[in-house]
Amino acid sequence: MTRLPDRQSELRSQRLLIHAATVKDGQLASEVLASGGVISTVCNSVAALQQALLEGAGAVLTVEDALEGQLMDVLRAYVAQEPDWSDLPILVLAGQGADSVIMQRAVQSLPNLVVLERPVRTASLISSVRSALLARGRQYEVSETQARLRENEQRFKSMFDNHPDGAFIRDLDGSFLSINEAHEYLLGYSLEEFQAMSEERYVVPEFLERTRSAFDGARLGNAQKFHTRKIRKDNTRVDVEVVLFPVVVDGSIVGVHGVARDVTQANHNERRIRYLATHDALTGLANRTMLDDRLHHALEQAKRNDRQIGVLFLDLNRFKQINDSLGHEKGDQLLKIIASRLLGSVREADTVARLGGDEFVIVLEDLESSDAMSAIATAVIDTVEEPIRLENHEVSVSTSVGGSVFPRDAWDANSLLKFADLAMYRAKEQGSGAFRFFDKRMNQHVLERLLTENALRLALQNNELEVYYQPRVNVESEKIVGLEALIRWHHPGRGLVLPSEFIPLAEEIGMITQIGEWVLETACRQSRIWSDMGLPPTRISVNISAYQLSSPTFVERIQRVLGASGLNPCDLELEITESSLMKNLEVSCEHLNSLRSQGIFIAMDDFGTGYSSLAHIKRLPIDTLKIDQSFIVNIAEDHNDAAIVSATIALAHHLGLNVVAEGVTDEEQVAFLKAQHCQELQGYLFGKPRPAAQTTELLKSPKSVFATAVL
Repeated sequence: MTRLPDRQSELRSQRLLIHAATVKDGQLASEVLASGGVISTVCNSVAALQQALLEGAGAVLTVEDALEGQLMDVLRAYVAQEPDWSDLPILVLAGQGADSVIMQRAVQSLPNLVVLERPVRTASLISSVRSALLARGRQYEVSETQARLRENEQRFKSMFDNHPDGAFIRDLDGSFLSINEAHEYLLGYSLEEFQAMSEERYVVPEFLERTRSAFDGARLGNAQKFHTRKIRKDNTRVDVEVVLFPVVVDGSIVGVHGVARDVTQANHNERRIRYLATHDALTGLANRTMLDDRLHHALEQAKRNDRQIGVLFLDLNRFKQINDSLGHEKGDQLLKIIASRLLGSVREADTVARLGGDEFVIVLEDLESSDAMSAIATAVIDTVEEPIRLENHEVSVSTSVGGSVFPRDAWDANSLLKFADLAMYRAKEQGSGAFRFFDKRMNQHVLERLLTENALRLALQNNELEVYYQPRVNVESEKIVGLEALIRWHHPGRGLVLPSEFIPLAEEIGMITQIGEWVLETACRQSRIWSDMGLPPTRISVNISAYQLSSPTFVERIQRVLGASGLNPCDLELEITESSLMKNLEVSCEHLNSLRSQGIFIAMDDFGTGYSSLAHIKRLPIDTLKIDQSFIVNIAEDHNDAAIVSATIALAHHLGLNVVAEGVTDEEQVAFLKAQHCQELQGYLFGKPRPAAQTTELLKSPKSVFATAVL
């Protein structure tokens, strides 16, 4: 086994070990050699020599007489176990040269034996010892160099063989000299196969020139790094990053070493990242980034060539309902189908983008006229409305489309998008399947809406909201039996604002729950005040929105308000519209049943205007039906309205429900409703909604409301 000499061995290889017949002889020899610059160690016994040899030596000096004993065996054993690079010089001072029996045995047993015939001159002894130590030092240097070469070779081979990427060596003619296992795995070819074929077989044609150019560069001494595409043995393609560098020996380039890394997946990921930076991941349409880029480019072209550009903004009506009912997976399928249809509705030069959710934008370049834009918008509306099959479900969606035109409406991309968006919302107001062009009045509408929205957000904290109360009277007793709480807004600039003008906005901006709870708290607190004043018992009615009703904490909130106000639950009635009830029938019924079990009354408001069926009515948790005023206003003249009201009252009585007629304004209506046994009436005939202070005076009055009815 080859052992690499270390620095300590190097130093000790310069040391001479002396073993003489006597201690005195040994010391004398050491002094003589020291005068000649030779470092030596005197070993006074065989055991001492044996130990010193183990620590390392450059040469041994002894005498013929000493070889007769144990010394011969020690030296022979040491030489036998020496590494193959080592050849320890042993110098022996002999009286008869090498002719004695002892010396002949020594010559046969010790390969590097130097015999110095006695007497020997001092100069000759010093010279012989120096020569032996010098040879030993050279021997060490050669062995060290060889060991390091072998180590470097093993390191390189280990790195080459175990490199995770494909490593290879080629000669200057391009022939493969060696490849590692990773390179064989990369392309599937063995070294012998590479040596037997040309580059055309495993390099994709369009990358051949680049590959050869890089190899030529490496042959000239310039390291190369490049990307190429290669053909595997199974004919699949693989993207490869290759590094080439020259193999230099004694200053001359003798070959090229290379490392090839599979970057197919990395390239795919990079392409995917670049794609997603400009495309919608679900539909593959342009995303907002690409839309902005395309629109800005189109505007530059249009300005240069004096052309028009159209921008269409659309979203899908009823998409949320489909998404919620059928699940997001089906919703995603629907969006992909719609995206495909939109692409088919426009020219190849036009851009279709998805902004997110169910919102899409179409940029129409080189637009000929507004009529052409209207035709495309109509085609979009028609294609969107075609039925869609989602596995076992056939669904239909519609869209509303808004449009803006460059240069008529705006000169910049952001304004064109904003104006098309505004136009879309105005189109929605016309109903599904409508298209509207932007006009400047929409800006004013938006500004007014924005100002109203900001003012509404401040209305609560500025105490601008007030609860008004409208009486409900019993037909038989002609007394007030209930009060409906109705909100009013004292706008600092516009005066008194009715709920129809701001409640839809409150729902849209998410304030309806906050406002609704405030009305409930205020009304319950005021009702308790009236009760504490000893006024006649009246049930307070509060309208509840669909947003409040669908809240998971709805029941707890009602209980908290009752507890805070001290109002008896049987003195509270919650009014729910048909549409609110039917939006989430199961949850609505669960909440209302819980409240009814605590004594709270439930009324269905505006009955007849929603979409509930008679089958639903019989199982809804309600106590009262309120007939909408649209059916009351003409009951004296319109037989259809009269028939509907009569049937509704009869149905309610059959189901054990109380009936309230809303919007009563004259005596003819009262007479008709009395004849049909309608229990309660509400309307301007008995009093408009009024503030709490005026309502207090009304409740204090002992007169019949019929007698004091005000038009």
